[in-house]
Amino acid sequence: MLAGAFVFALNPACKQPPTPAYHGEDAGNAIGIRYASFYMKTEDDFKRISEYFTNEENTGSHAVVRSRPEARDGLYMIVSLESGAVVPAGSVAELRYYHPKKSDLQVCRWELPEFKAAAHRELRLGLTGEDWESSLSRKRPSAWQLNVFAPDGQLLFRRNSYLWKE
Repeated sequence: MLAGAFVFALNPACKQPPTPAYHGEDAGNAIGIRYASFYMKTEDDFKRISEYFTNEENTGSHAVVRSRPEARDGLYMIVSLESGAVVPAGSVAELRYYHPKKSDLQVCRWELPEFKAAAHRELRLGLTGEDWESSLSRKRPSAWQLNVFAPDGQLLFRRNSYLWKE
């Protein structure tokens, strides 16, 4: 038993569990996805020193869109794309999901600004305000699918949870 654990620890192929390919055309996507994960964020997570001087939000190199623009607190899907990928202005992100307190399918759409992917740059798609109350901070959608379409309707990329069924 101990010898098996020792071999596992030394074998570099065993250090990272296999994941399905979501890169470019291999997954039917025009753009490759590095990761997509949900995180709860509060208004304080977005405050930067410059905002105190300008009274305008500074999102840095990230593209941040919210279901309720007036609210920053909520559940955000953080999406990292392969470096060099470009999402044109006017593209639409559509999140289809099952809310923990609702039985029917929920759909949220965001119009995206132009976004050029690079290291440490992310799309941050927020379900904010009434769309994801702070009382749900430890909850996530039970199943979800994210589709991003170019302004001409072409699918740029798709990602879904393992529980998602069409």
